[in-house]
Amino acid sequence: MNGVRLQRVAALVVVTLLSSACGGSGSAAKTVPVPQRTSFDAANFVDPTTSTNQWYPLKPGTQWVVDGTTEVGSRVVPHRVIATITDVVRLIDGVPAVAMFSRSTDSGQIAQLTIDYMALDKDANVWIVGGYTENYEGGVYTNADYTWLGKASGDPGILMPANPIVSTPRWHIGEPSTDEPSAGEVVAVGAHQCVPFACYDNVLVIREGKVSAIDNEFKFYAPGVGLILNSPRKDSKHKDTEKLVNLTQLSPVGLAEMSAEVMRLEAHARDTMPDVFAHAPASNNVGVTG
Repeated sequence: MNGVRLQRVAALVVVTLLSSACGGSGSAAKTVPVPQRTSFDAANFVDPTTSTNQWYPLKPGTQWVVDGTTEVGSRVVPHRVIATITDVVRLIDGVPAVAMFSRSTDSGQIAQLTIDYMALDKDANVWIVGGYTENYEGGVYTNADYTWLGKASGDPGILMPANPIVSTPRWHIGEPSTDEPSAGEVVAVGAHQCVPFACYDNVLVIREGKVSAIDNEFKFYAPGVGLILNSPRKDSKHKDTEKLVNLTQLSPVGLAEMSAEVMRLEAHARDTMPDVFAHAPASNNVGVTG
């Protein structure tokens, strides 16, 4: 397979952004390449738990723990994210998507709970086709955002191409329809990178960010492992730094606990965001196809 099958015509399109010059006397223009899109066709997708993308494993029970720092207001505080591929599979726009559950803590207190719905196409590209995030302050729920399920409330897109190389055109990353478009691009391949958990060769480095502020972060991926390092760039708002400190395959009991967290969060989403989640599937392992 050739990986991402991108629409070449988009490579010729640019967006012109006007910004005021200092003192308001005149303007300057800059062009921003529009990320290329791949056709979203349900017939092109397979069971995501087959996990055929070496850069973004989707095997249920895989759990990553990353530690680092983030900025909260003017303070730099300790930051931890525990992300788990569960065995909860939902049909979104006719596409089977596995739920990844993430728990983020700042200074030891819960900051966010997130579900990302990940799909896999026949070329082994990993897509993001929906999501839901709850925010907390002082351990108390405050609000929900980043809420979308497929084309009805968002814009599905590729999160990780199957065979990214330096010449891969900038690609569109899926997000809610209310958000500014996001994009990814390859910065380097074949890098060597050490993190607290281990040292890795053949590391892939990807830049991700909003189309108008693409230099948000560098993400480092090790083959067969996934994300090992997140490094903030000049456009980053919270300056999140994350390094892999543990990678494990959960026991059946541990996996069941994480999947139960997804279903609990989905149930809450039906109350907090009914416009999106009111008609979402309520049962587990819906519509897995080969």
